[in-house]
Amino acid sequence: MKIYHYTKGISMNSIFTDGFIATEHKRGLKQIHQLTDCVWLTEKTQFPKTALPDISDMPETNLSQHINKTVYVDLDKLARYTGGIYRFSFNSDEGRFVKWRFSESRKAVEKNILWRRMESIANKVSDDHRSFWISNNDVDLINFSLEEFSNGVWNSMLTNCSLYCLSDNEMSTINNIRKISTSICETYGFPVHHIRNAA
Repeated sequence: MKIYHYTKGISMNSIFTDGFIATEHKRGLKQIHQLTDCVWLTEKTQFPKTALPDISDMPETNLSQHINKTVYVDLDKLARYTGGIYRFSFNSDEGRFVKWRFSESRKAVEKNILWRRMESIANKVSDDHRSFWISNNDVDLINFSLEEFSNGVWNSMLTNCSLYCLSDNEMSTINNIRKISTSICETYGFPVHHIRNAA
């Protein structure tokens, strides 16, 4: 089964420079995700509501708008604010991924009131916690595919790639994505860095 990690264009240079998708704490999300330190993925083919950035000019990106109702989010519009919308896909049967529902990480937090509320919200916005997968470690970019959302559909950019053995075309595609990501970060004043050089 395919599982997906959804992300934004502003993160793409960092991901490709590092060569992996970092866990929450390495990405600077420890304040938000104090109870877990994972890379999150999902079986769902729609951008998770719980992963939406809260953009003031797009009130529909506020998670509270989605509780127990269907609210349309224009991903093409969102992409203009975030430098693009992307998803990495992997095979779930690789040993580096585990179903969240059956994981030791969930067992450690399942009785925590805050965590139970977070799972409840995920269910109420139709993300369904039963569709989540995790990696407890950084996810190296091996055996991955990459799609970009554009003009209402997901478009394939890379298929069954590994960073250690890229073709010239695959390398060119990645370099273009990195340049766009860097440019967007500089335009909006976001830091252009990657984990290995981060303090």
